[in-house]
Amino acid sequence: MPWIELGHLCAWLALVLAFVQATAPIVARVSNQPFLGEISVRVAPLVGLLVLVGAATLVNAFVTDDFSVAYIAHYSNSQLPLLYKVTAFWGGHEGSLYLWLTVLAGYTTVVAWQGRRRIPEHLPLVLAAQGWLLVGFLGLILFLSSPFERLLMVPLDGRELNPLLQDPGMAFHPPMLYLGYVGFSVPFAFAMAALASGWRSDEWVPLVRRWVRVAWLFLTTGIVLGGWWAYYELGWGGYWAWDPVENASFMPWLTGTALLHSIMAQDQRRMLPLWNLFLIITTFLLSLLGTFLVRSGILSSVHAFAVDPGRGSYILVFMALVISVALVLAFWRSDSLHGEPRPTAWISRESGILLGNALFTACCVMVFLGTLYPLFLDLSMNQKITVAAPYFNGVVAPVMLVMLALMVIAPLLPWRKIAPGRLWAKTRVMLIAASVAALLATLVWPGHWQVGFTAGLAAALIVTIVEDLYRRLAVSRAANAGGLLTVLRVDSRHFAATAAHVGAVVIAAGLVGSGLFRSEQSLVMAPGDRLEIAGETAELIGIENLSADNYHAVQGVFWLVERGVELRPEKRRYPASGTVTTEAAIDSTLARDFYLVLAQKEENGWGVQVYINPLVQLIWLGTGILLVSMLMLLFRRRAIR
Repeated sequence: MPWIELGHLCAWLALVLAFVQATAPIVARVSNQPFLGEISVRVAPLVGLLVLVGAATLVNAFVTDDFSVAYIAHYSNSQLPLLYKVTAFWGGHEGSLYLWLTVLAGYTTVVAWQGRRRIPEHLPLVLAAQGWLLVGFLGLILFLSSPFERLLMVPLDGRELNPLLQDPGMAFHPPMLYLGYVGFSVPFAFAMAALASGWRSDEWVPLVRRWVRVAWLFLTTGIVLGGWWAYYELGWGGYWAWDPVENASFMPWLTGTALLHSIMAQDQRRMLPLWNLFLIITTFLLSLLGTFLVRSGILSSVHAFAVDPGRGSYILVFMALVISVALVLAFWRSDSLHGEPRPTAWISRESGILLGNALFTACCVMVFLGTLYPLFLDLSMNQKITVAAPYFNGVVAPVMLVMLALMVIAPLLPWRKIAPGRLWAKTRVMLIAASVAALLATLVWPGHWQVGFTAGLAAALIVTIVEDLYRRLAVSRAANAGGLLTVLRVDSRHFAATAAHVGAVVIAAGLVGSGLFRSEQSLVMAPGDRLEIAGETAELIGIENLSADNYHAVQGVFWLVERGVELRPEKRRYPASGTVTTEAAIDSTLARDFYLVLAQKEENGWGVQVYINPLVQLIWLGTGILLVSMLMLLFRRRAIR
């Protein structure tokens, strides 16, 4: 049997077993035969194994240039480097759906393995919820979007992967994004199982906290990798364009971030159980919405796949079923979600968390409306409008800055309440430092209130960290418990959470700097010409031609005079598809990026575009701090103080 046929057979077997996994716990409860639920626990790893075998056969078909498979013939060719033959697995509609399925089956297997010890009585229903998701995606793949379909006439070579996707960044961006999207299916499955069985929220919500962090970590990584790829690959000098598909990943990130914080309120004060349930359901549904937007064919985007309406309709119906079941269960069991309905004091940490959640949710609603409203008008009234960056920057950026300010202040507040005098004593040095920094920044950069606001946030955070560290160090030394290293080790989770906030402020500084003070210039240059921008000089030394296995390129050789650095932007042409791409050349320092693009050939030289992006490296640095801090929170068990 050919390997690809084995993979196809495994996918069909996985569909059958996934259906068994989804129905056995329900039959067990209806028939009052609990032992039947164990079938789901035993079947789940088999589904994961079968799906993995299917994925392996597809990758093998890419690597061995099996152009008898329609999907491989469409998205690969014999000249494609090995790395891109492997990553072409998720380069098209069918393969990307199978990647989603593979990640979902992997998460389900891990849940089955861990749940045997931790939640044996509730595990079958959790796996049933994930089983129905598996059935839904396997049905879509096998009946409408099969990557195993054969060709009667085998071509000599394939068409080729989209050249924009022939980049190392695309080897990591989609898998990370899917690990985030699909990761939120685990809290969703727990929520559905809890609603169906009456499982107390104070028992199951703490169990999903780690899963929420894992999914959020992957989703954040995927979003930032996508921005990084767009920055250096697309040649427009930016990293975020408020593209509808970008927004589709940003919306679950917003609600997922709100969920990260609201779970703390339920852990500490038994608050917000219904709100946490809403966030869990909404975050996963927004992840499904992202799948619909990308794969329904209703969007025009470098990220999106143009497919027939049948597939989009299937995904839409599937989403509607998931939403309906979730809402019915939520209304049916909402009275079982007990907790304190509201904070006991307005000035308290739980009030800060509640306000932060409201801001995150409002931000998500604004992005949702800006993304979906044009599509609604187009589909219902055949009216085309464009909601572009000015709208999103105008409504989202101020809310995000307020959230950052709240992020600095809220950790200073105790649970329950604090007297106003005590609050002033804890925050007066921070507020004075923030005010001075904001005033100085406003005087240096007048007309840009965002700069002053961000400078004030940075100063407030620095003062807060220093004061907190000094206080903890004094207490430790007074008790003869040790010095700085001891404090950092004992309170590692507290400082990891603080580091996450530092990362967020660093990212904000990068966004503000690169957004407000960017410079750009377009001109035509011949060898020997120089350009000057923002106090820097670049000289075009010459133009060279080069060839690789799967493309030919024209390469400009530029010399940055002040830095003594050579830059080589390229214009590439891929013969298999005739596609022309732009490869930017970037010289980076912490203060700025010198971003150089070789444009079109002109009569008297070559078109050149150059961008100076101040502080853009802070975005990647801040993200690194944020992700490392989240890893520390995941792998340490001491509670945050």
